[in-house]
Amino acid sequence: MCGSIISMGDDRSPMPVTSEKGRVLIIDDEPGVRDLLSETLSGIGGYETVIATDGLDGIEKIRASEFDVIFTDLAMPRLNGMDFLKKCKDIDVKTPIVVLTGVSSMEIAVNAMRQGAYDFITKPFPIDKIVSTTGKIIGERKLFGRLASSKGSEESLRKLNADLFGKLQEISTLYSISTDVDACHGNNDIFARAAGMAAKLLAVNEVSFGIVQDGLLEIKSAIGVVGKAFPLAGTFLTRVIDKRQYHVADVGEPSPYDGAAMSSQFLAIPLLVGNEVFGVLSVSAKADGTAFSETEIYLAIDFVKKIASRIENNALYEVFYNNLVDSLKSLIATVGARDSYTKQHSERVTMYALRTAEAMHLGSDEIDTIRFGGYLHDIGKIGVRDTVLLKPGRLSDEELREIRLHAVIGDEIVKPMKFFEKEREIIRHHHEHFNGSGYPDSMRGREIPVTARILCVADSYDAMTSNRPYRQARTRDFAIGELNRCAGTQFDPEIVRVFIETPMGGEVPA
Repeated sequence: MCGSIISMGDDRSPMPVTSEKGRVLIIDDEPGVRDLLSETLSGIGGYETVIATDGLDGIEKIRASEFDVIFTDLAMPRLNGMDFLKKCKDIDVKTPIVVLTGVSSMEIAVNAMRQGAYDFITKPFPIDKIVSTTGKIIGERKLFGRLASSKGSEESLRKLNADLFGKLQEISTLYSISTDVDACHGNNDIFARAAGMAAKLLAVNEVSFGIVQDGLLEIKSAIGVVGKAFPLAGTFLTRVIDKRQYHVADVGEPSPYDGAAMSSQFLAIPLLVGNEVFGVLSVSAKADGTAFSETEIYLAIDFVKKIASRIENNALYEVFYNNLVDSLKSLIATVGARDSYTKQHSERVTMYALRTAEAMHLGSDEIDTIRFGGYLHDIGKIGVRDTVLLKPGRLSDEELREIRLHAVIGDEIVKPMKFFEKEREIIRHHHEHFNGSGYPDSMRGREIPVTARILCVADSYDAMTSNRPYRQARTRDFAIGELNRCAGTQFDPEIVRVFIETPMGGEVPA
């Protein structure tokens, strides 16, 4: 098996380490990468290194000599890294192979592991990672060589080696899938991606993930399965749900989808949230046509448990988050009861800021921050006296200092709520100026978070075009003129440009 932990010959004990410290083959079509790896491993690690320019050259080197570790790139001419791994498996190369690639992808990593890769390192790689990986592999080979010599049983060692490598691949695959699950944004994203992740994990052509509801299995994601909902009554899925245990249905049994005799084995696993069956993951039609092994069944069960845990955590998070949001909305309502302008102002500012952020193609996380942070940006006004907040005339210097404290007060209100770290940036910094003359921290330029820079423009525009206790609303043309005049001093000029060019809806008169 390609990528095995120990290399063994046909008629001798496990192959010893080939030189005092070890012999390494480096396969990469980029001279700079080859030279760096060679110099690092020979200079720092003291290993003997041999270079190959692509997969075919690497195969020739392997056939001509023995190595303790192989490093290979994926994107190469003639024979790429993935085909190189397959070729190694075909010719029964036992040397551990470490894949190097400039593409950071869990799918590629899993596929490489399936083809027998020992490890997967993304470029640009840390030098110490290359050296430590090489040392670890060669150390394992020395250890198992000593074990083989002491026990004198090549067959037992061969089996142990295969078991260890299989366990390594299992752990690597589970880690990759776990990373994929953790990368999901909310339960709907998990539902949509569950089938694809399961297909990748188990190498199957048919998979469905459904939620149990009102006697139906409502399909949330599927591959090779047609239909949006299936009745559970009369199918073996009812046993899966009632007993809360997985079930393997054999060839010829009626399909739970359409009742037809199945042409391949079918594995169904219940997904439990709390003590209730929330859904069912079903997989069938393995790509290699074989039955599900015990290892594959347990991999699938671990995957379902991981999904269930994430779904439950997300649900608890949403409840807690919504409670916090409701509490903050109550505070905002308190300010609105004192000053009706503040509530309406926050809603308009949030709308302007969201449309600007979308026009700037900001990421979904930043847009979500604006969606809630914009609504909260003036929450600190709850700590400002009514005589100052509602004063119909011009504020004195002392009163101006007091009302400016609302940015700091708002930050302190939200600070204990760790969910709102990014929203706090908007609350505290939406009055910072691009030239550093704003408050409370005199930040300047790109030091000011982009979400706060957007709010600064939206906030100022709405303040100018709204009726205030001390003056009537200004026209849109006046406000746009002021934004342009202060671009580069008070406002980020690029944000001003996008704001002016973006239709806002509900525009005030020109």
